[in-house]
Amino acid sequence: METKTIKTLTLPVEGMTCASCVARVEKALKKVEGVSNVNVNFATEKVTLSFDDKETDILKLTSVVEDAGYKLIAPQEKEEVASKDSANMEPPEDLEQKKSYKQLKSEFIFAAVMTVPIMAISMISMTAWFQAWSPIPVEYIDRILFLATTIVMFVSGKRFFSITWRLLKHFSADMNTLVAVGTGTAYLYSTIAVLFPKLLSLTSSSGHIYFDTATTIIALILMGRLLEARAKDKTSTAIKKLMGLQPKQARVVRNGKEFDIPLSDLQKNDIIIVRPGEKIPVDGVITEGSTSIDESMITGESLPVDKRPAIR
Repeated sequence: METKTIKTLTLPVEGMTCASCVARVEKALKKVEGVSNVNVNFATEKVTLSFDDKETDILKLTSVVEDAGYKLIAPQEKEEVASKDSANMEPPEDLEQKKSYKQLKSEFIFAAVMTVPIMAISMISMTAWFQAWSPIPVEYIDRILFLATTIVMFVSGKRFFSITWRLLKHFSADMNTLVAVGTGTAYLYSTIAVLFPKLLSLTSSSGHIYFDTATTIIALILMGRLLEARAKDKTSTAIKKLMGLQPKQARVVRNGKEFDIPLSDLQKNDIIIVRPGEKIPVDGVITEGSTSIDESMITGESLPVDKRPAIR
């Protein structure tokens, strides 16, 4: 009988924007034959999964997640990122997050810079005094707005439409679909009103364009995601610093001898020796001795707390 070889991996997932995204990624992975356990964490944007490598592989899992509208960073990709930045000692997933954040920031800045003049021109061009004073016909101004909005839609708004298309192939939808439908409808209607007004029984496009609405929605949504990504990054950094306070090794007593071992090698019922001034590596029960422990990192209590063996 062939034995199963179960692997457990924790990999970054890009593109998740809400709780429904978590459920969608989990559902897609659980359908893969050989996958026994899936746990997606939205806060850390990572998935922990166990699978039989004889029934499936990373390429299959990556493809399934991509078909669902997201991106699973496989170990091979992480190694490639690390090799490109050999001088940088940061984890590959951190480099990917920074790359994604940088791209999101550039898309937001571009959308914001383009939206301000588009909105200003749209508002001003509808006033009677501007139409009477301006030497440029309103129809030409609308065409300029059409060109500017098209650039924003294809540069900053591309992410919403690409994700929506992938989701539609699976008869699914999420927040990106809402943004794509709203901005796409405003853009399409305004485009027809400007280029083919007769199709809408309009004598002119004046007062019937919503290019500013489409670009403003894209800019605001990107700003919200940028702020969310920044908050996640700060939280993740704080958690990593907190985890960094934990010792990497523990001093155990086995067969009457003391020696240091990595925390991952600790076993249940191990006897751990903690000397004065050292940090306690793991949770446990005091069996011998007494001391005062600084628990401020956990409880917020600034004064050391006396600890001794429990009375039985």
